[in-house]
Amino acid sequence: MLRARALPATLWRTLVGSPLETQRLRHERLTKLKGLAVFACDALSSSAYATEEILRVLVFAGSAALAFTVPVSAAIVGLMAVVATSYYQTIHAYLSGGGAYIVAHENLGTLPGLVAAAALLVDYVLTVAVSISAGVAAITSALPRLYPYRVDLAVALVALITIGNLRGVRESGTIFAIPTYLFIFAFGTTILTGLWTWLEGQLPRVDRPETLAATHPLTLFLVLRAFASGTAALTGVEAVSNGVQAFYPPEARNASRVLIAMVTLLGFFFFGTSFLAQEMGVLPREEETVVSQIARALFQGGWFYYVVQAATMLILVLAANTAFADFPRLSSILARDRYLPRQLANLGDRLVFANGILLLGATASFLIAVFRATVHNLIPLYMVGVFVSFTLSQAGMVRHWLASRSGPWRLQLAINGLGAACTALVGLEVAAVKFLDGAWITVFVIGSLVVFMQAIHRHYEDLKVQLSLERAKPPRPFRAHKVIVPVNNVHRGILEALRYAKAVSNDVTAVFVEIEPGAREEIERKWERWVPDVPLVVLPSPYRSVVGPILLYLDQVQREAGPDTALTVVLPEFVPRKWWHHLLHNQTALMLKFALLFRQRRLRRYKVLADVPYYLTR
Repeated sequence: MLRARALPATLWRTLVGSPLETQRLRHERLTKLKGLAVFACDALSSSAYATEEILRVLVFAGSAALAFTVPVSAAIVGLMAVVATSYYQTIHAYLSGGGAYIVAHENLGTLPGLVAAAALLVDYVLTVAVSISAGVAAITSALPRLYPYRVDLAVALVALITIGNLRGVRESGTIFAIPTYLFIFAFGTTILTGLWTWLEGQLPRVDRPETLAATHPLTLFLVLRAFASGTAALTGVEAVSNGVQAFYPPEARNASRVLIAMVTLLGFFFFGTSFLAQEMGVLPREEETVVSQIARALFQGGWFYYVVQAATMLILVLAANTAFADFPRLSSILARDRYLPRQLANLGDRLVFANGILLLGATASFLIAVFRATVHNLIPLYMVGVFVSFTLSQAGMVRHWLASRSGPWRLQLAINGLGAACTALVGLEVAAVKFLDGAWITVFVIGSLVVFMQAIHRHYEDLKVQLSLERAKPPRPFRAHKVIVPVNNVHRGILEALRYAKAVSNDVTAVFVEIEPGAREEIERKWERWVPDVPLVVLPSPYRSVVGPILLYLDQVQREAGPDTALTVVLPEFVPRKWWHHLLHNQTALMLKFALLFRQRRLRRYKVLADVPYYLTR
């Protein structure tokens, strides 16, 4: 039995490593350069797929509609600037970190805070699913033979990131710096090369049909759909405001400078990609990304093309890893506030919130499998949660400035008010035009999560009241102690259970349920030989049920004994040596245990349940 139990533990330790002492839990302070590497990867990675999502919508209206790629992208960059300016204010107001849940909960109340938290949790799950799927798309664009295995690759990457975070991989600036700055160099070089060749009039064009047949008319609704899809570029903009305390002092100044640098790079990469895609005639393709087509045409498929694809894949994986830091942390805060199960607040032996990490990994893998690791299938689910958290965070800041009225609060109020209005309008537009494409799923999940969290909070509050000592009375001692031992035969396990029962009370009764004719005579004969000093009660069971007659008998004993008698039910249970041996037995003791526990909750009867295991050696 020890070997069977040791195997899973050994495997777990091999995967996640040995436990760490609590004193090794430290908070790493970041310089601006390392801070940009840590917090910018989520935002910068969105430039790898945001332009493609715009094109996937505009292409429905034919060749003429593709001219709207740059204007739509310019509008999104303008929105990006407004949102970034709003979060600049949040950084200076919440030096300990101004996540949407904290800001909304503190300034707007419990319900808006829970809505923001639910939107963030959904956003983090989708960040992993979208980023990993986009990273796999970068791989399969360079290596088309791997395209049929994209789901397997994506799930494997999620598993590797999950294991890495379970081992305690933290937001190390050094680990993040190399891939992030490699991406900035490779992607920046691609954009600058494209702009230089465009100025020289030598920009290559991707082979495509001269005219594209329109399957949908070019309407305002179609342009709005393209805008809604392209707002995926805004994901991750809020990351810096959540981690202000990660920077060296002065924290607010360093964090705000990182925010400005991040948004500047993001706007340049996103708009540059859109401009080049329009000028080069790039169209979205299932087997190759837009970024891959641009880089392949500019560098003629040379070695630098593979550098761009590798850097893109790495930044997307790092973006997913950022969610693995934020999701467990937010879950632990909600669990501490009694809105999620307490297990999510437990710090594991590797000094990470292991339960939150496992939950995120499993949920993201499920989404990847369902949506076949396809980015444009996941995007409609993605953007609703992003703009809900944006809006509630900025609305919370508006309330904050109205309450504080310190410094240039009117200007700060106007900035956050504009941010809240813009993100609210865009969020409504995204929800409306993407509703039937899948946004309804996100709306439903966010609403369900809020209801779920409220139910959990009510349970914990009820538990607190029921366990409170405020009106409790000193316990009254029992006058008697009666022990009941359900048995199904006479063997060594039963004898051990009876030995324990007689050690705790002199009033012991065994109960046997007769479900087969003739079984009574056999057990009474054995009983008389081995335990004649313990009374045996035989219960008839005309419907061949074991649990039902025992429950009725215990009810009768409880009524006759009265409230001043302690009643203990001792359950004999033999434990096989190998795990698969459990499948060969009826598990009657387990079923009886569950039945007694639920019956106690309903009837408030039976004081103690005691398991007496008997371990088999072979």
